[in-house]
Amino acid sequence: MRVAWARLRRWLHDHCPALCEVCGRWPDGPLCPDCRRDLAPLLPRCPGCALPLAPGLQRCHTCEHQPPPWETVVARVDFAHPWDAWIRALKSTGQPGLAGALAPLWLDDPAVPRLLERADRWLPIPLAPARLADRGYNQSWALMRALAAHTRVPPADAGVLQRAADAPVLHHLDRAARLAHAEHLFHVPAGAAARVQGRRVLIVDDVMTTGATLRAATRALRQAGAAAVDALVFARTPPPVE
Repeated sequence: MRVAWARLRRWLHDHCPALCEVCGRWPDGPLCPDCRRDLAPLLPRCPGCALPLAPGLQRCHTCEHQPPPWETVVARVDFAHPWDAWIRALKSTGQPGLAGALAPLWLDDPAVPRLLERADRWLPIPLAPARLADRGYNQSWALMRALAAHTRVPPADAGVLQRAADAPVLHHLDRAARLAHAEHLFHVPAGAAARVQGRRVLIVDDVMTTGATLRAATRALRQAGAAAVDALVFARTPPPVE
């Protein structure tokens, strides 16, 4: 009986895309209202680090005393079930269509339209050339294109921020290694600097873990003359449980 039910679910998944990817409910795919409500609650988050914020605080203690180089970072969910699996699928199994289900969740947060409205342009966090060639797309670009189907987004400029060809993939590294390798991770070519000089730039990524990638991107943009940098990520890795 279990085998038959599993086969039925698989057949429905393959032939009825309206199934919810989390609970299998039909016809509410790819994310049913109940799962959206229960698994993507809108939490108050620190604008400096995007970690959940205690009631009554405007910023967490760390960001209050050690402000990050960007002005604001907004994250929609924690990098936890089921979003961690969805993002891994978006990045590693060639399912760019998942961006269409994830991106609208951003608009539940009133901070996101404000972030988009004040940006002069947005830049995806670039992939290494070899990684982009292997995957065929940049997941940050896919998420923002999906968001653009639902609201106005600032002009995109994928060629401004470039990743060093020999830079390692940071998500395989621990915090110390991430910070050590991030210093020269990105650069803005001299011929592209004029496109960010004096402008407010929004950088977009799928996941924020330690912030090392966003710091490196912000540093490169500010050195190129950007007036201000904000960041938008879909998920934020929670702090370790002590």
